[in-house]
Amino acid sequence: MSRLFFLVALLVLPSSAFAYTVTSHEVVTPYEVLPLELDLENRQIITGELNGYPEMVEFTISEELPLSVSIFGLPGSSTPNFGGIIVRVVQPRGVEEIARIKAAEATWEAVREPISKLNFLVGPEYFGTVASGTYRVEVSTPENYGKYLIVIGDTDSDAGYGATFRSVAALYEFAEATKLGMIRTSLVYIPLGIILVLCGIVYTVRRTRPELFHLKNSTKK
Repeated sequence: MSRLFFLVALLVLPSSAFAYTVTSHEVVTPYEVLPLELDLENRQIITGELNGYPEMVEFTISEELPLSVSIFGLPGSSTPNFGGIIVRVVQPRGVEEIARIKAAEATWEAVREPISKLNFLVGPEYFGTVASGTYRVEVSTPENYGKYLIVIGDTDSDAGYGATFRSVAALYEFAEATKLGMIRTSLVYIPLGIILVLCGIVYTVRRTRPELFHLKNSTKK
C-alpha cells in the first residue's frame, strides 16, 4: 500500500507541490555558526533549540537583493521571547549591524502554516534590501532556552512531491507533532483519496466480473 501511495503521489502531484527547504541547526560546539547555501528567491526554514547560548546562521549574497528574516516560536504555556541581530561580516574580522529584531515588537500571534497545517507563533521580522556580502543572523533570549524557527525568504519554490514531503515531515518532527496529523495536508489526503477511488474501482470490477461471465454463458445457451 505504501508503494502504491507514493507512486500515485509522484504521478499526480509533481507539478503542484510547492515547498520550502527545512534545515536543522544541530549545534556541536557552543556558538558554532551554521553556514547556509541560500537562494533568497525561495523560502528557507531553519529549526533549532537554544541550550544556554545564542545560535547563529551565516549566508552569502552575491548581489543586492531584498532580504526577509522572521523568527517563529512554538505554541506553549508561555509567550516566547526570541529576538535577533542581523549583521554583515566586514573583513578582516569585524561586523556591521544591519538590524535588531526585538521580541517585544512582535505580536506572537498563532498562525497556521499553509503547507504543513502546523501552528506557529509569529515573532519579530525584518524586511529590507541588502548589498552583496556575507550575513549572519543570531537568535537569542534572556535565558537562551527554547525551540525557534528562522524563516529566510518569503516565496515557496516548485520543489516536487518528494522534497515537499520531506520538508513537512521535518517540521512535524521538530514540533513533536504526531505524523498522523499529516493526513490534513494535501500531500497525504489527495493521493490517499485517489488510492481509495482506485481500490473501489478494482473491487467493483472484481465483484461484477463473475456476474458478467455467468450472464455471457447464459446468453450462449
